[in-house]
Amino acid sequence: MPTPHILRLIGSAILVLCAVVVLGISAHVEHNTRAVGYKSSTFTYDAFVGAFTIVLELALLVARLVKPAVATLIVEAGLAGLTWIFWLASGIATTKYTEEGRSICKNLDDLLDVPELSDVPPDALAMIKKVFKSACRDLHADLAFIWIGFIVATMIVGFTVVLGMRQPHGTKMWRSNYKEYERASHTSADPFADPVGSARGPVVGVAEDPDYKP
Repeated sequence: MPTPHILRLIGSAILVLCAVVVLGISAHVEHNTRAVGYKSSTFTYDAFVGAFTIVLELALLVARLVKPAVATLIVEAGLAGLTWIFWLASGIATTKYTEEGRSICKNLDDLLDVPELSDVPPDALAMIKKVFKSACRDLHADLAFIWIGFIVATMIVGFTVVLGMRQPHGTKMWRSNYKEYERASHTSADPFADPVGSARGPVVGVAEDPDYKP
């Protein structure tokens, strides 16, 4: 069975993958829509969530390897909770943006068929429609990965909280890190493990009787 640290790394890998996709799609959509004069904070926020998640997960990975005392379970749980809030807000905002009643994708022809745009060359209007239709397709893919990332973030928060509330022998609740947790769990589960602080090695076999003669 995978160790808690391996499970956390698997969760991080999936979450970072979602973050990379969300960052790429959001940045692409924002770049294309800004080129035709349209701005939306939703695209910017989605890109921020993707970038923040990537940087945070990489920073936690380095902290676990270089400075494990900093990456305690309480710190991991707090940062995972913050990431969860960001993904939830991103999912809600993007979902509202793509709602049928409010979506620019559903009302694109009506929005462009106004007197103010009557002097715009047909080629320019066609380009604008093309940009927004492409952006709408990208946003639906973006939204799917956002909610997948939210689900993964939820599982990471729950997993970290469960570990923090458990207290294997030799660890302090919430103050241990993944390596200490695994070491303590292994020691308590292995009856032949070397006791913590003992100078003797593990007990192997049965002591021989010095007076015994075959």
